[in-house]
Amino acid sequence: MTSDTQLRELLHGAAWMPEDGRRADGYERIDEAALGPGTTALIVSPVGGPAHGRPLFVPVHTDAAGRLDEAQGTSAFDLACVRRMATGGRIPTARGGHLEFRGGGTAARSVRQLPFEQGWSSNSLSLVDIDGRPHLHKTYRTLGPGVREPELLRLMDGSGRTPRWFGDYSYLPPGRDERFALGVVYTYAPGTGIDTPLRENLRSLWPKLLRAGADGFADTLVHHHLSPLESPLEAAGRFLRAFHEDLRVRLGAGTVPPDFPVLRSLRAAEHRAAALAERAGTEAGLPSAAVAGAFRSIAVETGLLRTEFTASDVRWSAGPCHGDLHLSHLLWDPPRLIDISTPSTGPDDAGWSEQSPLEDVVALHRALEYFSADEAAFESARLLGIDATETMYGALDGAPGLPPRERALLLLVFEAADLWRRRVMELLLAPTVSDSPADAPLRRLLYLRRLLHELDYNFAHARPYHAAIDLRHAIALGLPSPSARPLTTRN
Repeated sequence: MTSDTQLRELLHGAAWMPEDGRRADGYERIDEAALGPGTTALIVSPVGGPAHGRPLFVPVHTDAAGRLDEAQGTSAFDLACVRRMATGGRIPTARGGHLEFRGGGTAARSVRQLPFEQGWSSNSLSLVDIDGRPHLHKTYRTLGPGVREPELLRLMDGSGRTPRWFGDYSYLPPGRDERFALGVVYTYAPGTGIDTPLRENLRSLWPKLLRAGADGFADTLVHHHLSPLESPLEAAGRFLRAFHEDLRVRLGAGTVPPDFPVLRSLRAAEHRAAALAERAGTEAGLPSAAVAGAFRSIAVETGLLRTEFTASDVRWSAGPCHGDLHLSHLLWDPPRLIDISTPSTGPDDAGWSEQSPLEDVVALHRALEYFSADEAAFESARLLGIDATETMYGALDGAPGLPPRERALLLLVFEAADLWRRRVMELLLAPTVSDSPADAPLRRLLYLRRLLHELDYNFAHARPYHAAIDLRHAIALGLPSPSARPLTTRN
């Protein structure tokens, strides 16, 4: 067994980092199991400190001299896990639990580790060649019911919309009816997130904008500039809609979709909005008039939604979704999805009725708002020779402190970014939603809920730059132009 002294030294060393980067005061060993010669799977629990109480998966390797090191990313650990997944079965742990290995029945005649630079990740990744085909081995540092990716990859296996599942492994604690995902192996799907071509396209718009100037700038410039991406964006949108249908069929097993609890969700949004409005007055630096205007718009929107929901007899259906969709998770060459984390994986699981495919639409919508505003802030900052936080605040309150020429340039850049974003939304998001206007209130509710969640996060983590983006789009909720509001119709 691993000595507690060695374990403490390893966990507090620079090579190992918990999921959120925060170390505990100490660690308690919960369980362990031998994976192979010198390789041990440890389950530990942090004691004290900000990470207290969350179980952690720490594979370790002991060499012939008894020195301890982390095993994640090593050839011995990768090979031991892959071979056990290929055959399946359980390994008993020291405390009476089990490590359970599952696989798709694929033989692993040849297994070898490949060079791989994973970059920063909250989990551990390595690249493994299995019978001539590269696979990713992902291990999860933090244990919990929220790690659903292995099961989702298994359920979606063969759909062509997610990477192929090779196998996974979990920890089953003694005497408890629980399963905690430890790791998964799936085919490596090289590709580019859709954020990459979008960034290149928007950045190449700025020189054209400056040449055209305010007098020559129009929607036609943005439309023409985005024309090379029209077909790929529309294809990605159609792919996402097909993914939602496939996910519904595979997870729902023919059951009737439940009703989404719109009024309960709206009440929660109203309570959060009230708490944030009270807190907003303490947020230093943000323009106070703009903050007040944002919360007035939020109040108007919640009132409109309450009226529409209570007066309507429409049934808004729930359904599964990706769950944490970012632009980088949607690969576009060809379209595929990675890092799926559907909140509930079946009709018998908690939360099945509290999710919707429209959450993915809203997630991409909000991601595009952050993306375009961020690019506009840095471009206008570069042109004006000032800090990007100042240009972001200027976009929020109209930049009354800037000289007229600088103010006009800042607003022109943000106007172009807004027009660009709305055109991208037309191309990417319109194919993902139905033509029925009856769906619009649910989309607006989910948009409002996500905006409030992100504003709450940005307030809590002292991120005024990002909070300014949230507030800017909260103000847009009250603008009369349909193009300034969340997407509500199919184009």
